[in-house]
Amino acid sequence: MLACQPAGIHALHSPCREYGAHSRKLPTRGSMSKDSDVAALAGELRAIAEALAVAELRETDVVEATRLATEVRRLVDGPPRERWYSAGESPHTSPAARRAYLEQSPIRGQLNPVAPPIALETVTRTDGTKAVLGRVNMGLRFEGPPRGVHGGWIAALFDEVCGAAQALAGGSGVTAILKVRYRHISPLHEELRFEGWVAERRGRRIVAKATCHAGDTLTAQAQAVLVDVDFREVDQQMLGRRSPEVGEG
Repeated sequence: MLACQPAGIHALHSPCREYGAHSRKLPTRGSMSKDSDVAALAGELRAIAEALAVAELRETDVVEATRLATEVRRLVDGPPRERWYSAGESPHTSPAARRAYLEQSPIRGQLNPVAPPIALETVTRTDGTKAVLGRVNMGLRFEGPPRGVHGGWIAALFDEVCGAAQALAGGSGVTAILKVRYRHISPLHEELRFEGWVAERRGRRIVAKATCHAGDTLTAQAQAVLVDVDFREVDQQMLGRRSPEVGEG
């Protein structure tokens, strides 16, 4: 995951190494307007998903909504979007590459309808150290225990926050270990505040810690071990496995 700073570099499992050779097109200034429209579409899909979790629907409405959804799916059946790792630019130095990663993230990506999405920023704490601060409000589609967020989503949010925090120590890698301690149910429909920071660095390994609060209540804590990797090598290794084509499933 790539990490985040408001106007800087964020590396949540971030691909922060230079990529050479095969340059492909990434989002440019000219594509921003279209991406804004895609973000609006993703927002509508989130709203639909939330409505399906909340509302008791009439059968006739379900039939009509399904017909319209089938038409929408036809309209969005286009060529695959380039992934951040497909390009020859580094998100560490290229705003376009960094933007592509952040917008596609399943946790914070504005173009990804699966994302809640959480908003992350880098802050300076009172003791002068830096941390990653995240804020998110989870609806009923994320419910696990009564009126609470499913623990799997809390873990996923911690993974993103700890991944972002690794950039504070120059890290660019993937999560090897993630431990979560649940102290209280994290409530739905309230702002959850995540804070992540680097505890230590040992060679290629970074230990990051994070907390989740709802108001003054500590709801969960996490510790992650992240390992620097070369994302070009990861890409090549994963190419050896068959990935389903867009539209399969």
